[in-house]
Amino acid sequence: MGYRSVLESTAEAINDLELSAHRRLEEATELYVAKRNHSAIYLAGLAAEMFLKTACFFVAGGRPGDLVDAHLAPVKHKSYKPPFKADFEFGHGLWFWSQELLKRRGNLGKSTPRRFMYVTTALYFDWYVGMRYRPGFATSTEAAAFIMNVEWIAKNHATLRS
Repeated sequence: MGYRSVLESTAEAINDLELSAHRRLEEATELYVAKRNHSAIYLAGLAAEMFLKTACFFVAGGRPGDLVDAHLAPVKHKSYKPPFKADFEFGHGLWFWSQELLKRRGNLGKSTPRRFMYVTTALYFDWYVGMRYRPGFATSTEAAAFIMNVEWIAKNHATLRS
């Protein structure tokens, strides 16, 4: 049996995404140290996506063992249009997930750290899932700033998901 078959044999749970987010961020840092800046940003962006998604799922009452697909279905047709182009991006949109999290927290009367909008806007302007098809030429400064913003989300994940 191939690795793909092994991975596909079980459905993704919220805790799988959370663990994967931490691993992708760690791997992104390793890529940054190896001066693979574009790849570091790409992988850190995947981590940011997963941190934002899991925070949304937990705020909505999700539990660690819940299947991800059950939480994705209700949001697939929503749209949050900023003054620039952004949408669900096939489930990967950082702007989408940041706005969904703000809305969910707001509906519960929960505040969100002020820095959240700065961080997520900066992440949106530097990342999209289509980066995987580009060879890239990001600078060390760009990669460091991007990873630092994703680390902020990781460090504040417990607050964002509560």
